[in-house]
Amino acid sequence: MKAAALSIATAAALIAAALLGPGAPAPREGRDDRSPALASLVEAERAFSRTSESEGMRAAFLEFLARDAVVFRPAPVAGRPVYERMPAGEPTVLTWAPEAAEVAASGELGYTTGPFAVRPSREAAPSSFGRYVSVWNREPDGTWKVLIDAGVRHDPPPASAAAPSVVAAPAGLPDLPPLSPEALRDEEYVFGRRAGAFEEEAARRGTRRALADFGAADVRVLRPGRLPAVGLAAAKALLAPDEGKAPRGGRYPKSRQTSYKVGLSWSGDLAWSYGTVRDEASPREGTAWLRIWRRVPPGPWRISLDLALPVPRDAAK
Repeated sequence: MKAAALSIATAAALIAAALLGPGAPAPREGRDDRSPALASLVEAERAFSRTSESEGMRAAFLEFLARDAVVFRPAPVAGRPVYERMPAGEPTVLTWAPEAAEVAASGELGYTTGPFAVRPSREAAPSSFGRYVSVWNREPDGTWKVLIDAGVRHDPPPASAAAPSVVAAPAGLPDLPPLSPEALRDEEYVFGRRAGAFEEEAARRGTRRALADFGAADVRVLRPGRLPAVGLAAAKALLAPDEGKAPRGGRYPKSRQTSYKVGLSWSGDLAWSYGTVRDEASPREGTAWLRIWRRVPPGPWRISLDLALPVPRDAAK
């Protein structure tokens, strides 16, 4: 996986040369069936939840988080210190289950998403619910580690909703070889332009209309207080018309500050981007966001998952 970090004032500056992410495995030769990688990713997620239930959140997250992991609280912060500071005897029990997953053709980058539940103690009934997103990176030794962890809380699911027994995954994705370093740099440029174009479109027309043009047919949209939307029609129904829209004729004020981080798979078909947005001159809260992008050649990059969280002003820096 290749990753880049940059702080920018406008979406166009997202286009930049990426740097090799720490601990990223070298690309593998030839084409690779992604089914075994997907199965191992789903099992890693389930093992993560089992460890959380049996040994507690602190032990589970410190075992499964990558060295450079990021967690949303609600702004993205370094993940491991959050759990290192957690008391070892914390009684809260957090469990979850993957309901959808995807992995790059190169097999080293993937994500899962699904429902979670929080119990104040092992004997108690769940007191809060939501949807999580975990972006995973496969280490050089073949183990999966969580690179990004985020989620939204929502009302209890319908009583008829059962725990997911089958994990949804995109069908018909091609097996692709890892890109050469030169081809990957070219794809990073293409991805940067595409991600920047989405930001500009959202500024002019709002996230809802931009997502209609940039979203995959099976896009998942997560917002606090709402059950997830799956598909473009459901996303349109969930999102407010003015979400993400710039207040001044489609242009952001100079006081607006945006921080991005991005990463691409070695096969150039799966990517993530996350960051925060705030306006230095506005008393309003900021926004933290996470997007997963998919590319099915010869088509363009499309958003397969979009998550956004409000960030209080004092936490948006």
